[in-house]
Amino acid sequence: MSIRLVASVLTFIGYASAAYANSCSNIDVIGSFDETGLHESEFGISATGSFRVAGEADESKQPNFNLTMVNCEKTRDDNGKVSLGCKVTRAVVWATSDKPNTDNPNCELDLDIAEYSMKELQRGVLTGMEPFPSTSCYETMLTIDRNAQRVYLSFTRTKSADVYDKTRPGTCGAAPRTQVLMNCTAYPRMRHQGQTLPRYCDFSSSSSK
Repeated sequence: MSIRLVASVLTFIGYASAAYANSCSNIDVIGSFDETGLHESEFGISATGSFRVAGEADESKQPNFNLTMVNCEKTRDDNGKVSLGCKVTRAVVWATSDKPNTDNPNCELDLDIAEYSMKELQRGVLTGMEPFPSTSCYETMLTIDRNAQRVYLSFTRTKSADVYDKTRPGTCGAAPRTQVLMNCTAYPRMRHQGQTLPRYCDFSSSSSK
């Protein structure tokens, strides 16, 4: 994976930050990730994209920019029971309002890896909770909808969040909005001849018109 791609992609996915007009927030993912939907095989499920709040045009209300890989593998126990475990690897980048400065970096890059043990909530819909949340404020649920070919992250406040907010108001705040894995390469916008928002993400794959 190139440095440009990695730097394009990291973000503590659950949280939105102010949208700053600098080189850190003005990012495109290179085209090898121009795909959408789920890739399924006898071994498991995989998907790649950027987690976004669907339909939200205000970048300040979007998660920090990220590139995410979801890799789910089937395992079989001694009794022959099949289970599905998913690893979500997210490269995340966020910035301050400062202009790019080599003496005082204004972009932060992080790599977040979480694992989920999935269960079938209903036919074709798999869910799993993150066993060791990245924050004590929220629990994260991964949902894979095989019917709609979508991957979602949703968040619920923990019991600890109320304690933190009582001690210091606003520490946790409201839970982040539900996010969905979308195609955020440069190509979705190009397929619409640029007649879209500056950062345009959709579900169309490279084979779409």
